[in-house]
Amino acid sequence: MARRFAGVILAAGQGTRMRSRTSKVLFPLLGRPLLESPLRLLRDLGCERTVVVVGHAAAEIKEALAEHPVCQELGVEWALQDPPRGTGDATQIALRALAGFDGPVVILNGDLPLLQPGTIEAMLDAHAPQSAGGAAAGMTLMTLELADPSGYGRIIRGPAPAGELGPVVDIVEEADATPEQCDVSEVNGGVYIVDREATLAGLDDMDAAGVDNAQDELYLPPVVTPLREGGRDVRGWALPPSDVWELQQVNNRVELAKAAEIRRAQIIVELQLSGVTVVDPGTTYIEEDVSIGQDTVVLPSSVIMSGVQIGRECQVGPFAYLRKGTVMADGAEVGNFTEVKNTYLGERSKAKHLSYLGDGVLGSDVNVGAGTIFANYDGKDKHRTELGDGVFVGSGTVFVAPVSVGEGGRTGAGAVVTGGTKVGAGETVVGVPARPVRAKQMTPDTQRDSEKGEQAG
Repeated sequence: MARRFAGVILAAGQGTRMRSRTSKVLFPLLGRPLLESPLRLLRDLGCERTVVVVGHAAAEIKEALAEHPVCQELGVEWALQDPPRGTGDATQIALRALAGFDGPVVILNGDLPLLQPGTIEAMLDAHAPQSAGGAAAGMTLMTLELADPSGYGRIIRGPAPAGELGPVVDIVEEADATPEQCDVSEVNGGVYIVDREATLAGLDDMDAAGVDNAQDELYLPPVVTPLREGGRDVRGWALPPSDVWELQQVNNRVELAKAAEIRRAQIIVELQLSGVTVVDPGTTYIEEDVSIGQDTVVLPSSVIMSGVQIGRECQVGPFAYLRKGTVMADGAEVGNFTEVKNTYLGERSKAKHLSYLGDGVLGSDVNVGAGTIFANYDGKDKHRTELGDGVFVGSGTVFVAPVSVGEGGRTGAGAVVTGGTKVGAGETVVGVPARPVRAKQMTPDTQRDSEKGEQAG
């Protein structure tokens, strides 16, 4: 059942453990900045209003993402936390920005890229009134059981009927916990759904009373106490043990790699189940936002970056590197140690060995010989290489873009086709710089060079 809700993403932290001048939430995870993942989650769930709280590197974050399609679809409202005063202060700022909204508010951290929509839907269900005429909870928070809960806030529950979990009565940080509380294995997962007015009032009361911690910051978990004192339920929703991976936080580059490893394995399984053969998942790197058609085979040690589109019955690798803007039509093949960037390969076209194809358009049935280079960059601008249907490229050819080769054209092995050249349909060019050669004028040497290129391709 769809429910109205607003979303808050806390992204104001400095992320000092990343040891970088780049904001943590802008670090890429399989082709997407970290912050994009919770934004997509809220969008996919139909979030009505979204507030992103920024502080450190606020201008950098907004510049990178404000015009992103996901932010535009959500109508993201940006709120500034300056100076940084903790999660409670950031939540205060966000809840004030949501003035007038009367539904539940989902609060997420900007560094939790693996959370799933079904998890938030289940929490929304748990937060809703549990009986006719009942009230929604003041707060519902995600909890999880850990064999080693060290470093986490412990969930303290009240009494409940046999077989049921009691209400959450407190969240005790480890530094403040008694020995008995330290033995509690249920911990705070850091994902919340709150009633806006009640939670804001509780935070305001805590702020007015003064904070009591070494950091002099206002934190969100202690709002449990004023919520309960105000007569509002605080519910704990337990994340199933099998789904603990969803809470893989990213505080440093080690955790970034762990999150990427989890998601990369999921992407590959999704592709395999859709009809793609990934011969060796352990050595294959595939990012987000990649499409691959049925019966395509991806061979070991291949890298496929975000934005690549691959058709049906293609072959990629081994050791292929496909970058953004690569499109392979049905039956196309890219082989070992070949890099492709911003290039279209038509149906059944092949670049099998040791080549670089950058900023190009290949028609159908093009054969690219080993060692071919699209020299697309002149030191200032990028230029395009266009090869028509049925073009044969001899081994070691260099195309100094912009160049074009008409349908059925050929280059001899080692040819250098200089900028501005237009090779006509059916024409053969050889040499440095490449010049047209009529078939009847071909010497034994140029004929042999052309045949060598054909055999290599």
